[in-house]
Amino acid sequence: MNISDNDRPHKPSKRVPTMETNFNHADRLERLLQKDRFKTWGFVIYRCTYQSDPDWIRFMTRLLSHVTEYLEFYNGLDLLDGFAPTVFEDQSFDGATATLLRRHFKEWAATAPQVEQGNDRSRFPQSGRYRFFIMVDQEALESVLSISDPERRSETGFVRLVNGVWKPEELDEEELEELEISDPSELQIHEPLEGCALEDVGWMKVSYEDAEARAFLKIGDNVDWSLYYQRPPCIVTWI
Repeated sequence: MNISDNDRPHKPSKRVPTMETNFNHADRLERLLQKDRFKTWGFVIYRCTYQSDPDWIRFMTRLLSHVTEYLEFYNGLDLLDGFAPTVFEDQSFDGATATLLRRHFKEWAATAPQVEQGNDRSRFPQSGRYRFFIMVDQEALESVLSISDPERRSETGFVRLVNGVWKPEELDEEELEELEISDPSELQIHEPLEGCALEDVGWMKVSYEDAEARAFLKIGDNVDWSLYYQRPPCIVTWI
């Protein structure tokens, strides 16, 4: 099929020449990795449920299959060579809160860039691999395994995407006055989630199909967490 000059991409993708390179997510992911000089990519995963090893294997199979499908659509399977969905498994993580895992993640992220990429973290402090992580508890695992047809798009299967550098919001006196609030506790107007009643609890539920590849590309180097954040129990399906 011939392509007219009007339809020909201005900057064609090297993977799909009929597509603009800016529309090819594999091209964009590759450029992101080149900018950060990364050898490996992907969010690390914390296993927080140990009721069934076979169920965990089934869950991981479903989760990772969508990474392959996503890259295959953009003819980007070559990027799987650097995909490293590191899984942290420890019985002490069973039923753990995001706060507890965040402590472990920060310790790991302090040295991981040098080990994995051969570079000090100060060269890419905003890199998504060392700012966010995936957390899978029993609720998340069951939400994925209960999907009757994993080949179809689901609006109920999710994992937790945790902001590893999140800190509770603190407003100064001037900001409190602007909101006509005298006591910071008045900001806590939501139902507590793991003890936090703020609007931003530092983690959100995201569609499991998007949790690795698409989310890594979308917020990998984006410092504006609030651009994508929705307070649980909402499941972010548009990331």
